[in-house]
Amino acid sequence: MGAGSGLPPTILRYHDFWGAVHHSASVWAGESLDGGVPQEPEMRRVYTGTAALEALERRTTFFFSSRVSPGLCAIATDGAGAARIVAKRLSQDFESAKEASALFLKLMFEAPAVSLWRSMAASLEGHQAATISSPLSEPVQAASSFDADSRYLVISYSVMPEALQSQIWLVFDLDYLMGCAHESERRAAEQKRPATSKLLRDSVMGSSIRVEAVLDKISMTIGECSRLKVGDLIPLPDTDPGSVRLNAETVNGQIEIGHCEMGVWKRQRALKLKQPVLEPFTQEVAKM
Repeated sequence: MGAGSGLPPTILRYHDFWGAVHHSASVWAGESLDGGVPQEPEMRRVYTGTAALEALERRTTFFFSSRVSPGLCAIATDGAGAARIVAKRLSQDFESAKEASALFLKLMFEAPAVSLWRSMAASLEGHQAATISSPLSEPVQAASSFDADSRYLVISYSVMPEALQSQIWLVFDLDYLMGCAHESERRAAEQKRPATSKLLRDSVMGSSIRVEAVLDKISMTIGECSRLKVGDLIPLPDTDPGSVRLNAETVNGQIEIGHCEMGVWKRQRALKLKQPVLEPFTQEVAKM
């Protein structure tokens, strides 16, 4: 078949895309061919532009302009599929429809192909499914122009019933799909992050670990400590109330977890965090 390498894992994980493709193909097959498609495609394979174009030339194919269709590049069917379209539209029997000329088969396939394109394009980013102008084009005007260095994902469904089995091909620009798949994964990760942050915050709030604010530290000998009396003043000449260390008491001793500043809030002494509590500490609390 002249196929290239297999599908990238990122594309295989792009479940929203596969669900939308199957839904559109299934509805279209019922409306245009009085048939159905299985849950899984018969084929999904990566082709080079040259190999894809060669395979499409052996089928009844319509290409779509990258101006309105940056990802879905072509839709094709085999001889049996084109004959089923004719039989359905003209209320003829299948065997008679197969005798029609290639040009007539293609003319009859045009409207159903555009209908399938509009259904597919409605769920794809950047596609102008509602355009009033025709999306049809020559191969060179499709995404990546079917150059030798370009890559395409070809998805094929068998349209049942088995006695009239035919194929429908959907051709997508692989670079476009990779970009959409990565963006989908990024959005999914962002949606999960708030729940994780809330769980982490709840764990920290429920922790019994003691936290101490250290204004300053001074060094004294044991002898100097023994001479201290109630009422003695200890000078702190270099103390900065705007830089108070926040320490946590752990089994391994005190560790610094952040910085804050001293102030007054509602006529009471208060501390204001100058930065979030250090992430390694909050992660450790969440595990406890």
